[in-house]
Amino acid sequence: MSKIRIIMAGPMPPAIGGMATVLQDLQNSSLSKLFELEFFNTYKTTPQDRSLFVAIKSKLSLWKKWCVLLNNRDKSIAHIHTCSGFTFFLDGVLVCLSKMLSVPVVIHIHGARFDQFLKNLNPFLLMIVRWIFARCSKIIVLSEYWESTLKKIIGNYQFRIVQNGVPIYSQLPERLDHTGKVDILFLGNLCQRKGVFDLVSAMEYVDGAVLNLVGGEEDVGVIQKISEQINASNLEDKISFHGPQYGEEKNRFIVKADIFVLPSYAEGLPISLLEAMAMGLPVIVTPVGSIPSVVRNNHEGIFVEAGDIEGIANAINKLVKDEALRLRMGSLARSRCEEQFGIEKTVAKLLSIYSEIY
Repeated sequence: MSKIRIIMAGPMPPAIGGMATVLQDLQNSSLSKLFELEFFNTYKTTPQDRSLFVAIKSKLSLWKKWCVLLNNRDKSIAHIHTCSGFTFFLDGVLVCLSKMLSVPVVIHIHGARFDQFLKNLNPFLLMIVRWIFARCSKIIVLSEYWESTLKKIIGNYQFRIVQNGVPIYSQLPERLDHTGKVDILFLGNLCQRKGVFDLVSAMEYVDGAVLNLVGGEEDVGVIQKISEQINASNLEDKISFHGPQYGEEKNRFIVKADIFVLPSYAEGLPISLLEAMAMGLPVIVTPVGSIPSVVRNNHEGIFVEAGDIEGIANAINKLVKDEALRLRMGSLARSRCEEQFGIEKTVAKLLSIYSEIY
């Protein structure tokens, strides 16, 4: 197996988001020791206001580099990480180029709304998606939920389940001192889909706690809108923005936190959730996407329904008032992450998939 070359495509840091974190964690895992591992960055590097000519030139250059990378490679596998929207079709070009060069393809589906993306396509575009899928040796999804969901929409293909994994520290760092109030952490891109407006509204009914919002903008203008909501509700003393954080700076916020909250309307399998659990945090989440395969209600955390502001507030207050419950749930979260969601668990499943190809 050591002679097999894995060319892994996707957005690499400093790109923001779960996919970039997944690729970075795989880069730092034992995968690089088991295979000849190369990474191919598909993250857009041209400015937002680029001309159509510049955009086309950039893509043509990217595809040429891909062909050069794959050409004349014995025992290579193209492992392409993708998500919904126009990005999927751009990555579909990489799939086609790989097949033209006789390189087997594994496509790895991320994205919280990939099902909605497929449902909204017209019959012609849906046919193109099926055509792309048919040219893949394996299609990786994040959970049984996503396998079942995609089969119903798109049909039966060579699906394989590989849950996201995160690094597991052998010993948890000591909790950092804070203001004496319970620290609540929201970690992820700021957008309506992740329920950030609901969480801010819920903080009106929470006492004895502060909320740290850590992440960049996914929805344009969302920080301005949240700021206006905070000011209108006089929550300036309860809620702080910290922007996107990486590496040790991101870990510092997790170590400082007492509770992790992610009241999303749609999710794939959020890396931020796994990172919080690995650090021993109790979680308050919605039972959407793959989350129910990770969190058990009233064990590692508490489920609330998406959009239920009162439910979010009640769950937060329950954990704020009961330190013993926080610690117990956090310990269970840590144990579950160690058992099932460490990055080396992900590597073992990828090893099995690659072995099916060669």
